[in-house]
Amino acid sequence: MSSVKLLVTRPEYDIVTSYLSSWAQDALQLADKLNIRFNDLGCENVNRKEFEKRMKAMNPSFVFLNGHGTADSISGHNSEIILQTNENDSLLKNKIVYALACESASSLGLSAIDKGALSYIGYAQPFAILTDANSESVPEDDKLAQWFKEPAVQVSETILRGKSTQVAYEKSQNKYKELIRKLSSSDAFLEAKEVRFWLFWNMTSQRLLGDRDTVM
Repeated sequence: MSSVKLLVTRPEYDIVTSYLSSWAQDALQLADKLNIRFNDLGCENVNRKEFEKRMKAMNPSFVFLNGHGTADSISGHNSEIILQTNENDSLLKNKIVYALACESASSLGLSAIDKGALSYIGYAQPFAILTDANSESVPEDDKLAQWFKEPAVQVSETILRGKSTQVAYEKSQNKYKELIRKLSSSDAFLEAKEVRFWLFWNMTSQRLLGDRDTVM
């Protein structure tokens, strides 16, 4: 079994975190398929104490953070802050980080890089998702949200496959562009224009910080 290690945080207590948690299942399934050892930190276990404990004990190569965020923090279960600028972001030293959360690339990511994180991919603005109210109880069946999932999961999938963070960022950006072009040529469904707007928003707020040649 590979010595490469992955830690995924998956709080799941509201609509947004339920969707992100569901999407992150793809990364866990791929890691299992590739014989990559992983630790799935989910639901009420996503608290600061448990996050810090597992980060220190496991020392993962790749940290995939899902949840609500601000410029200076990322939260776990019930909005408890698990990662905070200048408090415990040194835990990310020597690690690849992907934060599927709002705003953290604008400050937390920069601070983490200053403290030795290898690469940090995240979003400098709020990360947008549109959902179908009729599918919110089963996120994997939500065809509207699927437009937002596809470019987002490109990052974790590409990193897990051993490609550089630059390639991961480019693949995600290219997927955003592909979907925006597809929606620009057809308004086949009611929300197409709005989806296109928010995909562009996510694309332009996505950031790659630190070393662009880093691989797991």
